[in-house]
Amino acid sequence: MSETWLGIDIGGTSTRLLTLRGDEWGGFQKVPTASWATMPDALGALAGLIKAVLAEQKVSGVMLGLPGILSRNRQQVISLPFIQALNNIHVAARLSEMTGVPVAMDKDVNHLMLWDLLQLEQMPDNAVGLYLGTGMGNSLWVNGQFYHGEHGGAGEIGHIPWADNDLPCPCGNQGCAETLTSGHWLSQWAQRNVPHTDMSQLFTLYGNHSELQQFVTRLAKIIASEMNILDPQYLILGGGVLAMNDFPLAWLQSQIERYLRPPVTRSELKIIISHATDQTGGRGACLAAARRFGRSL
Repeated sequence: MSETWLGIDIGGTSTRLLTLRGDEWGGFQKVPTASWATMPDALGALAGLIKAVLAEQKVSGVMLGLPGILSRNRQQVISLPFIQALNNIHVAARLSEMTGVPVAMDKDVNHLMLWDLLQLEQMPDNAVGLYLGTGMGNSLWVNGQFYHGEHGGAGEIGHIPWADNDLPCPCGNQGCAETLTSGHWLSQWAQRNVPHTDMSQLFTLYGNHSELQQFVTRLAKIIASEMNILDPQYLILGGGVLAMNDFPLAWLQSQIERYLRPPVTRSELKIIISHATDQTGGRGACLAAARRFGRSL
């Protein structure tokens, strides 16, 4: 009998739940993260979402995707800027105790990356994912596994310091690259400059604006910097910003290549565009649960 896995993709705005049984996806639901994260007992409220699924079907394992820094062993939440109620809690173990099923967790961006890697003909040894949404999601696949770093903080490329920038960052520092190169920055720029424009049309109507072109150039420089350090086989680009109407993907790619160290890193790097949907994070979480608790993929 096929086992069932539950993937939970937790974002600052929405929490998405999805199950995988055999090769069949099901049970997709999307709820506001605030509906449980702002409760007096946020962890208990999250456990309630899991229990609701368990009431409908047996689940062999649960995988959470969380938007922040987790401990290296993926047992404790260190810092979730948008869901601070879970900070410094051994979330996976506590949820397992509360629900009676095995629970594990990882950065949400790693689940997006896992899904995209599994779409390739063969899993590479080394790859990097850059998913630009509200913030800058960065996933590192090194020597056939996700690289977490000594303290669980690897892949925080959005928090490298950007020259001549003193903007405050939610992480507590000033001058982080993410303050100038993120969906949050784009939203603020639109509010200041074109307040009546739908965000989905920003690049369609104003893609030639010098400040938006500088935004794309900054993004290319940040990405190329990581490529020049890690020299991966694949670079996977995705996220809501890159999926905006008429976002200049081809120009971004040419700008990345411009800043790569020649000759081989420039000529051999394979750039893949992710085509994520509302379910991609949950699908990756389900597959991560299967890898963690059951079958190998």
